[in-house]
Amino acid sequence: MPEFELATRGVMSLNGQIANGRTSSATNDFSDSGVLLGLREKLYNDYRGRLVVGFQFPDAESNLGQIYFHQVFVQMENHTNTFLLGRTRLYSRLIDFPTLRDDDALDFTDVLNPFSNGINSQDSQFGNIIQYGHVFNQRYWIRAYGAHFAQSPSILGIQETNFSTNGGGGVLEYRVPNSQIWNRPVLQQLGLGANIFSTRRIPGIDNKNALTSLQASTIINLKRDPVNFVDLRHQTLYNLGFSGIPHLQSYFDLTRAKSVATYTALRFLHSKLEVPTYQLSLGFGYKTFMDLKRSTNEYQLVANGFYRIGENFDVGLQYEFKHLNGNLQALNGGRSTLQALKLAVIFSTDFLFNKQFDSRNSLLNLEHGYIN
Repeated sequence: MPEFELATRGVMSLNGQIANGRTSSATNDFSDSGVLLGLREKLYNDYRGRLVVGFQFPDAESNLGQIYFHQVFVQMENHTNTFLLGRTRLYSRLIDFPTLRDDDALDFTDVLNPFSNGINSQDSQFGNIIQYGHVFNQRYWIRAYGAHFAQSPSILGIQETNFSTNGGGGVLEYRVPNSQIWNRPVLQQLGLGANIFSTRRIPGIDNKNALTSLQASTIINLKRDPVNFVDLRHQTLYNLGFSGIPHLQSYFDLTRAKSVATYTALRFLHSKLEVPTYQLSLGFGYKTFMDLKRSTNEYQLVANGFYRIGENFDVGLQYEFKHLNGNLQALNGGRSTLQALKLAVIFSTDFLFNKQFDSRNSLLNLEHGYIN
């Protein structure tokens, strides 16, 4: 019998939003809640095989239906190599930031999918992927992958009818193993990555087919105290873009214009008896477009706090402020400032049956982590 794991994560929040100083909406949001099922089996050699199937509830304004299968993959791995085939999280970002949901600062933390119309945040986060990874000395990773990035039906007027590879990339990364994070080294992660999209050539807009984005990230533990811990997380995204885009007139232009996006988060974590008790964090993102005729940029501030009131059960409060300049105001309905206040309750747990392996590859490690 294989090892069997079941994981669930519920994210419920009451969201209040303000645009240009006026209340625009108040919603009960349960997006990103989901269930994952995992099976692992020892193979005949030193490899082990894994199957993961998971779904989540997408954003209310998306067109993905009631549920979205964000994790469906088969994986084979040993102590130095890993092969993965299926749908999972793309390398649109290299590290997690302490936000309530992983798309709360999407414009600053993720490489945006140029085949999407921007309605679904999942288009930039998940995709069909074939991946190979190799680790040296348990800390130095090299990963290469090819992927199918979801294509919206309206983009270029083409209906998606196949799932052929339309992008890929690679990652070079130093990362402390999950089993050693408790030791809190000064440098926890340092990574470089590249995403290359095979876009359709548009006369007068792009003079090449390949759209390239570069990534750099780091996690530095500033205060390594086991009770009162402080770390700093930073990522920079550089979109080489295409020439010939003087204005941002649509999401199509937004993903193809040359830009730089950065996001930095400072986090304080208090633990009691080696169990996280509460967390406070402050994040700031900035994005600018260099080649446009009109100065265009945006920035976002995210402040939040989470408190663990029971095993696997947290409550949190998050405030977001976003300011848009230049062409971005027109793309957002003429709004220059956006504010949101979210009161959240989060429940996360997993169950393991017929245990055969270590727990470092817990299903919850596939989900967005805001407190750990």
